[in-house]
Amino acid sequence: MKLIIGTYRKQQYLPDTLKSIHKHVTGIDKIVFVDDSDDVHTHLWELERGDVISTGKSGYNAAMKAVCEAAGDEPFCFWEEDFQALEPIDLDELGEQLAAKPHLAQLALLRGPWFPIEHQHGGLIEALEAKGEQFDLIDGILEQTVTFTCNPSVWQAGVAAAGWPDGEWSEERKRDELLAAGYKFGFVPGIKVTHGGIRSGFGY
Repeated sequence: MKLIIGTYRKQQYLPDTLKSIHKHVTGIDKIVFVDDSDDVHTHLWELERGDVISTGKSGYNAAMKAVCEAAGDEPFCFWEEDFQALEPIDLDELGEQLAAKPHLAQLALLRGPWFPIEHQHGGLIEALEAKGEQFDLIDGILEQTVTFTCNPSVWQAGVAAAGWPDGEWSEERKRDELLAAGYKFGFVPGIKVTHGGIRSGFGY
């Protein structure tokens, strides 16, 4: 499966992220960096490790449009640069699970609690449940209609081919488009990744 890594902060996180991916993630056929850093040294560093698409510091929306174009009409794994894998992750297995559930737009990997409300309730899912959101455990996957995420996840074939929306809060816009098309979303239970970054880009 193609692994597309979105990055814009030069090499602040990439070395540790790639180290964790090489240690824990299997089933990768190809790595593509969508690089919005506009930094030549990072570009050359990435070229030694995969293909590179540079978006010239155009912001999040432009980078996500490039991600969708790079993915085409195939299932793929999207991985933001500041997430590290903690446990074995088999992309082939996730792809098979997603193929068996064509109503799911993605299978997302759970991160540990990040925001204060998540720490308060003991996790991302628990915090959303405390707000009244519903998650259904079906065949080992937490199915939901709450959130489409650009955290590490495997996307269904065709989800990227539909492109990326313009405007602010584009993740939420993408969620709404997918819900209108009849999709739901899935989380793989268990903490698989950790998030180490702070959002500092633009064009969300």
